[in-house]
Amino acid sequence: MYLKKKFTSFSKAIFLKSFLPLAISLLAYIPLVSSSTDVTLPKNPKERVIKFFNSANFSNMKSLCEKFYHPNLIFEDPLGTLEGRNEMIKYYLNLYQNVVDIRFDFKDSTSNGNIYMLSWVMYLKTKKLKSGEEIKLEGVSHLKFDPKTGLVIYHRDYFDMGAFIYEHIPVVGSLIRYIKRKLSSH
Repeated sequence: MYLKKKFTSFSKAIFLKSFLPLAISLLAYIPLVSSSTDVTLPKNPKERVIKFFNSANFSNMKSLCEKFYHPNLIFEDPLGTLEGRNEMIKYYLNLYQNVVDIRFDFKDSTSNGNIYMLSWVMYLKTKKLKSGEEIKLEGVSHLKFDPKTGLVIYHRDYFDMGAFIYEHIPVVGSLIRYIKRKLSSH
């Protein structure tokens, strides 16, 4: 009886020291944004884009990208170029891991066949930039839909990298804002 009691106490101690911290650290990765993974995208390309970007979050990113992007996707933005849907999923998961809230307000759009250009304003709260305050970023997305599958095969985003990241880093941000003020006063 004594041995059984001592073993049980020992087991509890091992569990509390080993597995409980792991469980708590895993809970820290649960996103604060909506975690709905069952998102249906409309057939209309413009509506698909709007639904995709306003439904995407860390927990549904893989399944949503599989419904939106072609496996042979080419993606470009000011940070670089990616090839393939799986690389895009990794890229988004990395970006979204610190997102507290994100939403897109789509302004204007134009299309020609399977090619779409959409202007947008992104409102972002992240743990890593601007002390968690909301960042507003304007941009344009250029998308080509594959006519056979209806999936995006080419995606290029145009936006001001300085307004997105650099201006929100303490020392660098002050320097960039100073330079912008000087250039705009001439």
